[in-house]
Amino acid sequence: MRTLSVYWRVLRHNADFRRLYLARLISFGGDWFLVVPLVGLVYEASDSAFAAASVIAVQAIPALVLAPLTGTIADRFDRKTILVTADIIRACLVLSLLAVDSFGGIWFPLTIMALDGAGAAFFYPASGAALPNVVPTKDLGPANVLMSSAWGAMAAIGAGLGGVVAAALSRDAAFVVNSISFIVSAILIARISVSLQEKTRAVTTNVIEAVRDALSYAKDHNRVAALLTAKAVHSLTSGGAVGLFAVVSFVLFDTGDGGTGLLFGARGVGNLVGPIIAFRLVGANPRRTFGSIGYAMALWGAAYLFVGVAPTLALAGLGVCVAHMGGGTQFTFSTYGLQEFSPDQVRGRIFALDFGLSTLAIAVSSLAIGALAEVYTVRSLLLGLGVAGVVFGLTWTAVTASMWADLPPKTPQSGWIR
Repeated sequence: MRTLSVYWRVLRHNADFRRLYLARLISFGGDWFLVVPLVGLVYEASDSAFAAASVIAVQAIPALVLAPLTGTIADRFDRKTILVTADIIRACLVLSLLAVDSFGGIWFPLTIMALDGAGAAFFYPASGAALPNVVPTKDLGPANVLMSSAWGAMAAIGAGLGGVVAAALSRDAAFVVNSISFIVSAILIARISVSLQEKTRAVTTNVIEAVRDALSYAKDHNRVAALLTAKAVHSLTSGGAVGLFAVVSFVLFDTGDGGTGLLFGARGVGNLVGPIIAFRLVGANPRRTFGSIGYAMALWGAAYLFVGVAPTLALAGLGVCVAHMGGGTQFTFSTYGLQEFSPDQVRGRIFALDFGLSTLAIAVSSLAIGALAEVYTVRSLLLGLGVAGVVFGLTWTAVTASMWADLPPKTPQSGWIR
């Protein structure tokens, strides 16, 4: 209870963070209303595991293509304007899915998902770079856990309800809810009173030079490079596994959109509770915080080994939940580290690079595993991904252990333990 009071204190005493948090909470909920019915729609229209997995991939690809531009924009222009504009554009895009039946086939919804991914490519680097300007340093840790829990909570609630709404009402209803969520998010962000960046701006105007600066910073700072690598490689395994959820539900257990929603929901629950439990275990100890990232990835892999042999949807869902307790922990800890070790003037580009690498990995993994699912069994693919997750997590831990050894055993003025 004392740990939970820390999160409540941050929310209660910081109105601007509360607005940013609620905006992310609402927007994430709408996103998951969208993903579940859309994956089901594409799978039913194509009867192809590759096509279903491509929904995840086409939403991710724009982040890689646009990363050089979005990171520079996040460091140079007003981040609040970027966030509000991205939300409004995505609201209009998602609402256009109401016309999906008029076009037929899968190309229209996949195109809209790609454009939605382009909007996200502007939104997430700007929001990640902005967070240290909304909360004081001592609250950055718990603020990151809350942001991660927002994604996890809404992945659980939104995905579950998205499957129920799609099955009981219609997929159109899910599209409308998603569109409204973006509008509400934009209103909340517009009401944030503090500046979302420092007054000193980067002097580089050329996009190529700006990206070179970010890459150079990561190359010269091994902790940043290690954290970028952790997120990207973990996404390479995680993206493929998540891309199989619809196939697992439809083929293995014959449970349709409802089963897909349950698996996405289990993933969300894991992402919600994993970081909270992990931060409770590591306390205010940076050595343990960043040193545990690899073990969290290994937990993800071990749990997917269980998912690969689970005989029922309920047990598969349990395995997915445990797996993403580890996945959510590595994501939260890595994000926290990138904010701690990157100065504001380059932080937007670092987060754009992070977002681009991660989404490239998700896209490649989703498409590759989707293609392999046409040839190999779903269970064998899940087992292979699980082994890869364990091996990488333990290897990353061994390689990076010395990077955290000189960190202080306790964060000064930490807001974690009171």
